[in-house]
Amino acid sequence: MAGQKLIRITIVDDSRGEKCEGRCGLDLSSPEERQDMAELLRKIYGDRVQLDYHDLGDPFPGGVEGLHLPALEEAGSDTWQFPLLLVNGRPRISGYFDLRLMQNVIQAEIEMTE
Repeated sequence: MAGQKLIRITIVDDSRGEKCEGRCGLDLSSPEERQDMAELLRKIYGDRVQLDYHDLGDPFPGGVEGLHLPALEEAGSDTWQFPLLLVNGRPRISGYFDLRLMQNVIQAEIEMTE
């Protein structure tokens, strides 16, 4: 794993928004589900993938801009559907996603950086 670039996965969600009535992807509002997801990613990718989660419904200074994600700031927060998956600060999935789709995005990033 030496020399491999860290892949930072950032999930931005908004618990204040409307939620899907059906099973529309991962339940990111659940800390247990996020922990399970982080453990699975660690098993698959080791320390190469880091997972961060931010809920816009949680009070923190600066809103989206406080996350220091230039890609979000440039397009404006009205452009995105939440949850939003970013890889190394760049938006990759806007809207509901499941673990398999997230793994596909991570694998694509690994292939592009090798």
